Amino acid sequence: MLANADAGVPGLPDTTVSVRETFKIDSDMDVPAYGAPDEHVPDIDPDYLFNREVTLAILAGFKHNRRVMIQGYHGTGKSTHIEQVAARLNWPCVRVNLDSHVSRIDLVGKDAIVVRDGMQVTEFREGILPWALQNNVALVFDEYDAGRPDVMFVIQRVLEVSGKLTLLDQSKVIRPHPAFRLFSTTNTIGLGDTSGLYHGTQQINQGQMDRWSIVCTLNYLSHDAESDIVASKVKEFADGANGKETISSMVRVADLTRNAFINGDLSTVMSPRTVITWAENAHIFGDVGFGFRLTFLNKCDELERPLVAEFYQRCFGAELPESAANVALS
Repeated sequence: MLANADAGVPGLPDTTVSVRETFKIDSDMDVPAYGAPDEHVPDIDPDYLFNREVTLAILAGFKHNRRVMIQGYHGTGKSTHIEQVAARLNWPCVRVNLDSHVSRIDLVGKDAIVVRDGMQVTEFREGILPWALQNNVALVFDEYDAGRPDVMFVIQRVLEVSGKLTLLDQSKVIRPHPAFRLFSTTNTIGLGDTSGLYHGTQQINQGQMDRWSIVCTLNYLSHDAESDIVASKVKEFADGANGKETISSMVRVADLTRNAFINGDLSTVMSPRTVITWAENAHIFGDVGFGFRLTFLNKCDELERPLVAEFYQRCFGAELPESAANVALS
């Protein structure tokens, strides 16, 4: 919990929530929260399904001011887990995509020319990091393993719980707000990409990795859990004739692509996000096969499409134009 020395600081949590009641997770933990949301609090998704281990890790980050990194394949819900936890705590949350175009100036700030009283003057405009550090904000760095080395070293000092940020240009030292929280999401675990799936990622300095006090993994879910998530996201499709059976078959196709990817037979893999998009497109076009081709099959290498079409045929008992049988006949 927050130290007594922080009492009287504006922007501190003013209530608590029960993890058991709010997140339906068997835990006696109570987490600090805010009684009312502000403009930076994410919208609540009432149908969101939480992963127990990842949710507890995120909640520990909010309650105990731990630096939490979530690693896993794309589309598994790493960022949305943090957002939906923050939404239920009414905790302001800001996401920054840490791609290779984000520079040190973007994070820290820069001098800007402004007009004041009819005169052009130069003043320092703070970047997202100093602003978040001074407020009760949960800052989330997405694609953390894609950040530039010079940017990563700026973040490194802030990773310590009491880490102050020094603005050299301003001769100013910023002390973090007691309710500032820091999270990150990453596809790799800081050792670089060995699969070839995530181009642009790089190794993370191990001294920096050591400063992330909680690291958890969120990869693909069980078949039933993923089917429930898709059904909750695309209710119109799930409530239709044979909707849930169709969704189960969709997830089975996704499972086959993941096994093929692990075995080195495919270079593209279906994420849970892809399955949700497939269900949405199937509902839009009224055709599961056509929705599959538009959502995933057309993204695959041409040489791999017959294999992916075979996975579809196994699960749905229907041939696609890209199937090996149709290609051989033509």
